[in-house]
Amino acid sequence: MLKMFFDLFNIIFALFFIANFSSSNNLSSKITSMSDSIPSYEIAVGHLRRNDSTVMYESHVLKMCAEDLKMKGIIPKNVFINVTTLESCQRFIGVANAAHLHHIIDAAVFFGPGCNEEMLAIGRLVSLWNIPIIAHMSGDDILSDREMFTTLGSVALTSASEMARAIIQILKHYNWKRIGLVRTIQDYSRLSMHSLELLVKINDIKINKYIDIDQYMTPDQIIQSGLLDELKTKCRIIIIELGMDLHTASNFMQAIKRAEMDTYDYVYIIPWLAHYYEHFPWEANNVDKKVVQNAYENTIIVTAHGYDRLFVDNFRKKFSEVIGISTSYHSTVAYMSLYDALYLFGLAVRDVLMETKNIEAVKDGKKIWKQMTNRNFFGTTGQVLMNNNAVRVPSYAAYTLKNGSFNIVLEIEPRLSEDAQCKNSCSEHVVKEIITNYWHSYDGSLPSDKPDCGYDGSICDHTKLLLFTTILIFLVISIPIVYFIYRREKEKILYDMTWRLPREQVKLLEVGIGASTKSDPSIGRSDRSVSVVDSLTSKANAKLSAQQAMCNGVKLAYKKYKQTRNLTFQKKELIILKELKLIEHDNLNKFYGICFNQQNEFIILWILCQRGSLEDVLFNEDLKLSHNFLVSFTKDVVKGVQFLHGSPLHYHGCLCIQNCLVDSNWTVRLTNFTSEIIIAERLRLNELNYCPTNGEIGFDELEDNEDNDKNKEKGNLKNPSALEHSTSARKKYIQLAPEIIRELIATKYLPEGNQPADIYSLGMIIYQILFRVEPFYEKEWSASKILEKLSFQKDNEQLLRPTFPSTPEGEEGYNLQLLSCIEACWLELPEMRPNVKKVRSMVNSNLKSKGGGSLVDQMMKMMEDYTTNLEALVKDRTAMLEEAQQQADRLLKNMLPQSIAEDLKVGRPVTPKLYDCATVLFSDIRGFTRISSTSTPLEIVNFLNDMFSGFDSIIAKHDAYKVETIGDAYMIVSGVPQTNGNFHVQHISDIALKMRTFVSNFKLAHKPDEIMMVRIGFHSGSVAAGVVGIAAPRYCLFGDTVNMASRMESTGVANKIQISETSYNLLNVFFKQFITTPRGKVEVKGKGECQTYFLEGKEKDRK
Repeated sequence: MLKMFFDLFNIIFALFFIANFSSSNNLSSKITSMSDSIPSYEIAVGHLRRNDSTVMYESHVLKMCAEDLKMKGIIPKNVFINVTTLESCQRFIGVANAAHLHHIIDAAVFFGPGCNEEMLAIGRLVSLWNIPIIAHMSGDDILSDREMFTTLGSVALTSASEMARAIIQILKHYNWKRIGLVRTIQDYSRLSMHSLELLVKINDIKINKYIDIDQYMTPDQIIQSGLLDELKTKCRIIIIELGMDLHTASNFMQAIKRAEMDTYDYVYIIPWLAHYYEHFPWEANNVDKKVVQNAYENTIIVTAHGYDRLFVDNFRKKFSEVIGISTSYHSTVAYMSLYDALYLFGLAVRDVLMETKNIEAVKDGKKIWKQMTNRNFFGTTGQVLMNNNAVRVPSYAAYTLKNGSFNIVLEIEPRLSEDAQCKNSCSEHVVKEIITNYWHSYDGSLPSDKPDCGYDGSICDHTKLLLFTTILIFLVISIPIVYFIYRREKEKILYDMTWRLPREQVKLLEVGIGASTKSDPSIGRSDRSVSVVDSLTSKANAKLSAQQAMCNGVKLAYKKYKQTRNLTFQKKELIILKELKLIEHDNLNKFYGICFNQQNEFIILWILCQRGSLEDVLFNEDLKLSHNFLVSFTKDVVKGVQFLHGSPLHYHGCLCIQNCLVDSNWTVRLTNFTSEIIIAERLRLNELNYCPTNGEIGFDELEDNEDNDKNKEKGNLKNPSALEHSTSARKKYIQLAPEIIRELIATKYLPEGNQPADIYSLGMIIYQILFRVEPFYEKEWSASKILEKLSFQKDNEQLLRPTFPSTPEGEEGYNLQLLSCIEACWLELPEMRPNVKKVRSMVNSNLKSKGGGSLVDQMMKMMEDYTTNLEALVKDRTAMLEEAQQQADRLLKNMLPQSIAEDLKVGRPVTPKLYDCATVLFSDIRGFTRISSTSTPLEIVNFLNDMFSGFDSIIAKHDAYKVETIGDAYMIVSGVPQTNGNFHVQHISDIALKMRTFVSNFKLAHKPDEIMMVRIGFHSGSVAAGVVGIAAPRYCLFGDTVNMASRMESTGVANKIQISETSYNLLNVFFKQFITTPRGKVEVKGKGECQTYFLEGKEKDRK
C-alpha cells in the first residue's frame, strides 16, 4: 500500500515536470544562445563538509550535479563550477574555513556546514558578505529568521518548523484541540520544538500535559516513574518528540503497551524527521520483533515524502554508476539533499543571467537568494517547493502501521500561499484524506481529544448504562457476535489454505507419459491360474497417461508447472480452492491439494483414477465395451455436470473427454474443474510456465508442433513427446464451445468458463461415448483449421459440427430425440442451448441399458468372454518369451566370455581377477585411413564387417576371446578368463599367422585391386580382467601387458608379426615348432629399447 501511494506521488510530479518541459527547453535555448555573448567564467563554490566519514563523498556529489547542470543546459557551456571542499563541525573550524573560502577562494556560494552550531555563525557571516548559503542538513527553527540570515536558503528535509505546521494541520483536520507533549531532556538543538509550541498557541490548541523524559530510559523505568499515569489523566492525543528518528520512541512505545495505554482511545503522533537507519525499530538486533512492532501499531507516524525508498534507490544507482562507490541509506539521503541544493543554485544562476545578462551578477547574494524564493522544481528527493523565505516546504504523509506494513492515511501537500500580504513562510499545507475509518476502534473512527465521561470517567454515572448495555448485548448483540464468529471461522478456513501441501510430503513417481503402469500378467506364465481380472485390468490400463505421485500413502495424479515468482491468491481464487477441497460427489474426482512457492514448482494434485481418462478407455481397441457400459458412462458424465452447475463452483470451465476419468469401479468422474482457469490466469501473468514433462502444451505452441505430423510420416520426428502433447491439446481444444475458442485464439489462454459452454462440451463428450469416434474424424484438416472454422464462421457457410456415423447393419441406432438433444447442445447461441437438467431428462428417457443385471454383472460377463482366448494368449506369449530369452543369451555370450555370461545370468557376482600369464594380441590394417577417405561410410562398414567376420571365424577354432574392436583395431586374448597353462602363446601364435594369411588373400569388394596388409603384435604377461559397466557391460583387460602388446603392434612392420622377448622365450621353450627371427632393439614408449622378434611361420613336422 505504501509503495503504491509513493508511485502515485511520483507519477503526479512526473506529469507536472513534463507539462513544464517545453518552457524549460525555451530557457535552455536562451541560455545556449546567450552563452556566446558571455565570456568564459568560473564560479567558485565553497563546500563545508561535516567531519563525518558517512558523508565523505559530498564533493563528488557536487561535481556530479555540476556536470548535470551543464548537460541539461541550465548553466552556459562557458561557465564552469569549481568546488572547494573544507572541513567543518569540529571546534568551530568551519568558521575559519568559511573565512578562507571567502577571502582566498572568493566563493560565490556556500554549501553546509552540516551542524547547527556552525551554521548559525556562518549564516550570519555570509549575510554580511552578501553571499548566498544553502543548507541541506540543518533544519533549526531559527534559520527561518530572514532579518538575521538574509541570504540563507534551505532544501533540508528535516525542517522542524515545517514538520510542526504539518502536525498542526493533522490536529485541525481531526478537530483535536487538547493534546499532550512528550519531550526529551537531551539537548537536541536541531530538534527545536519552538515552532510547534508557538503554532499550538496560535491555532488555539491546548497542551494539557508536558512530560520530559530521558529517551534512554527502559520501558520499566518509564512505567515506574509514574509519568504515564499523569499522562493518562490529562490526554488522549499525544505527540512524542524524543529524537529525530523513529527508533528513539521505541522504549516509550513499549512502556505504553505494557501500561495498557495502547487502546483505541489513545492516539500517538510521532514526527519522523530524519531516517538514520535502513531498518525499522522492530527490525533491529536484540529486540523482540513482535513486541516492538505491536507497540507502534496505534500510532500515526508523520514523515516527509522525500524519504521515498524509490527516490533513494534511483539516486544510489546513479551515484554508483557515475562515481563507482556504493553508499548507505543515510548517506544517500544526505547526498540527495546536497545535490538538490546545488541544483537550486544552478537554477537561480540561470534566472539571474537571464535577467541581468551580466555574469558578475552571480556574485550578488541578494539577487541569487531572490531567485531561490517562491519556486519549485523536481529534484532527487521529489518535488522541491521553495517558499518566500527560500526554505523548502516539504510534502508530508501520515502513516499507520499494521502487521509490519505502513499504510498511508493522509497526505499533507504544500502549496504557496495566495495571500499577497504575507511576509513570512508564504506557504501552507493542505490535508488530503486517503483512507477513512482506519483506526482499530469498533467502527474505525478516531477518538476525540477528550472522552465524553472525562479522562477518569467521573463525569458519567455508569450504573444504569451498564445494566442497559448488558441487557442490550445479551438480547441484540449476541446474534451479530455469533454471526461474526461464524464469518471469522469461515475466513480462517479460507486463509488457512487447507488445500496447501508441503512439497516434502509429495513424492513424484517416475512413470513416463503414456507408459503402461501395469504389465500383462500373462507373460512368462505357463500355468492356467492367471487372474482374469488382472489381465482385463491390464488391458484397460494400457494407456494410462497421468503422471503419478504419492502423498501420505495416497496415490495421486499431478500436473507440474515451473514457477517464476512467488504466488499469492486473490480472495476469489481462495474461495474456489476451498470449495474444490470440500466438494464431493460420486461423479467428481477428489481434489487433493497444491504445492507452490517451494523449489520453483507449482504442482496440482488429484486422486488417481486407475483406469485413466475416458478417452483412454473408449479408444483402447483391445477393450470391448458393451452398450451398457456406454450408457453408464454417459449418465455418469451428465450427473457430474449437473452437480457442478448446482454447486458453488457453478461450472467446469474446461469440460472435455480428457477431463473425464474412470475409476476402478468403472465409474466416470470429472476432474480439473475450475482449476485450469486458475492455472491459465497464472500462465497469462507469466507466473507459471509449462514443464516439458507436464503432458500438455500451451495454445500458442499448437501450430508450432503441427509440422511434427509431417516429420513423423517422413521418419524425421525429433521430439515424439511434443507430437503427443500437441495431439492431446488438439483433441482437447476442439471440444470447447465456439465462444471459448474465439477468446482462446485471441488471448492464447483459456478464458473463464460458463454453464452454456459446458453444455456444448457435454454434447461433444456424449457424441464420443455413444459412437466411440473423435469429433470431426471424417475431416482431414489440421487442428488450427478446425478451430478457425469453429470460431470464425462465414455467413454463407454451414456451421461446422460433428456428423453422426452411420449405424452398422444388424445394430440398433440411437433415438432421434437423443440425437436432436446432442445437436441442441451445439447451437451457436449460448442462450439457446438446453440446461443440464433437460439434457439429463433426455438421456434418462432415451438411453436405456439392455439385458438384465448391473454394470458389474456386465463386466463379469465380459471377463468370461475374455477367458476363452486367455490360454492361447498365454501360450503365444510364453513362446515369444522363450525365443526372446534365447536371443538374449546369444547376444550376451557374444558380448562377454561364456563363463562370465553364465555367472551374470544366475546372479553370481563377477569379481575382477588377476591372471599370472596370458597373451594379448593387437592388429591394425595398414592404409585404413587412406581407404576410408576414398570410400563411402557404407562401404567402410561392409569392408570391416567382412574382414572382422573372417577374424572371428579364426578365433572360434582356438581357445581365445575377442576383447573389442575400435575402428580397424582388433584385440584378442588367450588364457583369460579360462586359464590354459602356457598354451595361450601357442593359440595366439596360430591365430596371428592365420590372420596374416587371411588378410593377404582378402579382396575389397569396392576396390578389388587394393593389396591388403596387416600389422600384428603380441606380448605375454600378467593381466587383470573384469566386467565394467551396468548398461552395455564389457569384459575389459588392464595392466602393463596390454600396453606392451599395443606397443608391439604400433612399432611393428606391415605384414609382419612382432612379438616381445617374453613371448619369444615361451615359444622357444615350450613350442619350438614356431619359426622366429630376431628384429633387434626397438624403442618402446615407456620401456626404452626392447629386444623384439618376428614370428615368421610354423614347421609342420616339428613337435
